[in-house]
Order: sequence, then C-alpha cells, then structure tokens
Amino acid sequence: MTTAQDERINGEIDWLKCTLFPQLLANKNFRTDNAIDGATTDNVKLLDVQLKFIGSEEAFMLTTCYRAIIKVQQNDKDPRTTTLVVKKTPNLPQVTFDAIQFGALFSNEILSYNNILPALEEFTGYRFNVPRFYYGDLQSCSAIVVLKDFAADNFCVAKQKFNLSLEHALVALKTLGIFHGTGFALKYKNPADFKRLTQSLREPRYDITEMHPLWEMITKFGAERLGISTRKYQPQIEESFISRYCKIISDFVAFGRKMVAPVEPLATLCHGDYLRNNIAFKYAEVDSAEKPIEALMFDMQTMRVSSPMLDFATFLSLSTYAAVRCKHFDEIFEEYYTNLVRAFKEHTNEEQIPEYLSREFLLREYWRLLPYSLSIASHFLMQLMEPVSGGMEELFSREMASEEVREDSMHRGGEAVDLEIAHQMKELYDLVTKHNIDIFKDFDYV
Repeated sequence: MTTAQDERINGEIDWLKCTLFPQLLANKNFRTDNAIDGATTDNVKLLDVQLKFIGSEEAFMLTTCYRAIIKVQQNDKDPRTTTLVVKKTPNLPQVTFDAIQFGALFSNEILSYNNILPALEEFTGYRFNVPRFYYGDLQSCSAIVVLKDFAADNFCVAKQKFNLSLEHALVALKTLGIFHGTGFALKYKNPADFKRLTQSLREPRYDITEMHPLWEMITKFGAERLGISTRKYQPQIEESFISRYCKIISDFVAFGRKMVAPVEPLATLCHGDYLRNNIAFKYAEVDSAEKPIEALMFDMQTMRVSSPMLDFATFLSLSTYAAVRCKHFDEIFEEYYTNLVRAFKEHTNEEQIPEYLSREFLLREYWRLLPYSLSIASHFLMQLMEPVSGGMEELFSREMASEEVREDSMHRGGEAVDLEIAHQMKELYDLVTKHNIDIFKDFDYV
C-alpha cells in the first residue's frame, strides 16, 4: 500500500530527475565535483536517486529540506555518488509565502552564494567554509536552493541543539571574526565594490507591515514569558525596567527594524542568523578527546549589512548558556576579536586599525545590541530546546486559537528556558546599569 509519504518521495524523485538534474548539469561546480567533462552533457545518466528528509532532530526549519543521494555516470566511466541538500519552500498560499518573506530570504541566499561569497573569496584568495552551491531558483510563490551536503567535507551539526561548549563557541566565533574582518577589509579597500555587492540584499525579516499571525502571537507571548520568568527568577531587577523592555520587544517588527538598521561606521556584511542552527563543525581527536577544530556557516537567507555585534550577540544568546557565556566571555570575545583584526590587517595591508574596530568600540556596540539578541531568545530559544513536531507546512496551515498559542509559548522548553532568558535579562540589566546606558531612548512608545 502506497502511503502519503511514499507519494511525496516519489514526486520529489520524479521532479529531481526530470526538472532539477538538467539544471545541475549546467552548473560548473556540480560538473567539477562529479568529474563531468565537456560542454555537452547528453552522455550523462542519472542512475539512481534516494531521498531522506531532514527533520527537527537536526535543525529548526521553515522550509522543506532533504538529502538526495544521486548516482551519476558519464559514458563508460565508473559511476559517482554524491549527496545534495535540497531546500524548497513548502506549498503555501501566496499571502503566507509573502508574510514569511520567503521571497527576500531565498533572494538573499541565492545572491550570497552566486555573487557575494565568490567576490569575497576572489578579494582574499581565501575560501570560506560554506556549502558548495549548485542551483537556485526564485518564483513568485516558490523557491529552491540546492547545495552539496557539507557532510562530504566532514562537517556536521553539533549534537547539542543549544548550550554549546566553550570549545564549540571559540571555533564558531573564530570563523565569524574572519568573516566580519574580511567584510570590513573589502569595504575599507574597495567601498564601491562593497556597495555594488550588497545593494541588492533584501531585508529578510522586518520589511513588512503585517506579520504572519502565528509569528506575531509567538513573539508577543515570548515577551510576556520573559517578563514572568524574570520576575520569578531575578526579582532584584526593577519592575519598571522589566515592563518597559518587554513592551518594546512586543512590537517585534518596529523594534527589530530599528535595531538591525546599519549604523556607520560599524556596518559590514553579517550572516544575520548566526547560531548553532546554522553552523556545522569538523571534529578531530585532540588529547584523546573529540573536539571541534573548524566551523562552517550555512543558511545565508538572512545575510544583511549591519553591525557585526548583531551576529556575535545572537550567537551567544541562542547558542550558549550563562555558564559558558558569562564565565568565559573575555576569552570568547578575544578569540572573535583577534581573528577579526587579523583578517582586516591581512587584506588591507594596514598596520593600524580604525578606531571603530577597537576593542572598546566593539564592546560598546555589543552592549547596544544585547536588547536585540535577548528579544530573539525570548521567543526562539524555546523552539531550539523543544522543536515543534511535524512540518512547518502543517503548522502554518493550522488555525490556532490565541489561547492555544499562548499555552504553548509559555511552557515550551520548560523551566530551562525560563531560567536562561531570565539570566539574559539580568546580564542586560547589569550592563546598562553599570555603564549608564539608556536602551529606551529611541523607542518613543515606552
């Protein structure tokens, strides 16, 4: 008996054979990786296709994503097997597709793999650890990106879905520092090229007038949960601070739009969503233990020009617990900062760095972006700790009552979420109190 899942898999296989495969054969990267010679590909056969859908056990995703193991043969050569990662938008009504901003998300990802990253690599002669890009297509109500599976290069996502170890954090932030330093170097040396490369990036989250109703409820209830948790676990924090902060982040779009807007001179190319969910690691045996030695960033949909501390703060808020983030902050920041400065100097041939790249300047910028990273943690950390069961297509097609969404938002992830977001609120409160920072001055509705 054929199940709905069987029909879904068979449909994807037919699409891959008839529609996608000819597009892959036109891609230089795909032909090179699979030793396909010549300008014509009429003599290339697709011998076999097997699919495995990627679920929440690996990552939180808004898209339909699967691995396609394909066997390819040209002429009488030995067949070659390769694994693709295919990412597609689910079958959604146009209004939902637009509300989630899939158009901007996939436009940014295709632009990043096709243009921005190759240009950075040409500028530096350095190849970034990112997945190999094979194909991208964006239509009015559907989008596709096809990549080489980074597992072929011995990268994999961390076993922990949150609360990464110090070793993981150091490796991830070394990679991030190099990426940010390279972006600053290109902007410093060739500002016209930097502008040309980045001017087509679209705002992937906040360029909307109305949020998807489900996300709007989740963000509002996340802010409410943050307030309740803070009052319970960090009662020493002033009530006025808690209530005012929760009020500004409950207007998710207005708050986020203001926080991510590029502010010169500290504006560079940012990943935009740099957390464990979008990072893979390569491991090796070090001192008789398996440890991460390299990091790879993927999911370039939120690429934007903004503050580098947007990525740094987001990573710490969503990928580490207080025991790592607070206890080892100086070591973590130093690893990131050292690699940013090294990359900048190497690719500008400058001995001195601009004032805006000084340690003190960047730390002040980190304090400014902490309210943003905590706002994301308030409604997304719970999704990382306890992923939603079932596909996102099913979730978005359901009509959920406000009471149902609130109940889920208040309890998903349990007390561990409550403790962590409350501690992040304490970190924010302590910093703004110590340095006399007014985080509310730009929000006239509080």
